[in-house]
Amino acid sequence: MEKEMSCCGTVCTDCEYYPADCQGCGEIKGKVFWLEYTGESCCDIYECCINQRKYEHCGQCEELPCSRYDREDPTKTKEENEADHAMQMKNLKEYKG
Repeated sequence: MEKEMSCCGTVCTDCEYYPADCQGCGEIKGKVFWLEYTGESCCDIYECCINQRKYEHCGQCEELPCSRYDREDPTKTKEENEADHAMQMKNLKEYKG
């Protein structure tokens, strides 16, 4: 399977929720399942990157990493979130798309 990366640096195809519960942000337009815990209608990283700035991914932004990355996925532990954030930054720095 070809890897699919979200604008935030998460590799969607590596996620336990892909593709049964989530088809990736490109497909679902940032309306991730965990928004039910935050009360928002769209992931704020997706909103900023794709909808407002019209970037392909956050690696194109001079403000990376911004405060939007300080938020944590409410479905994960602190340690899981820290590991995810480190991997996101690594992925965005390496991404050539």
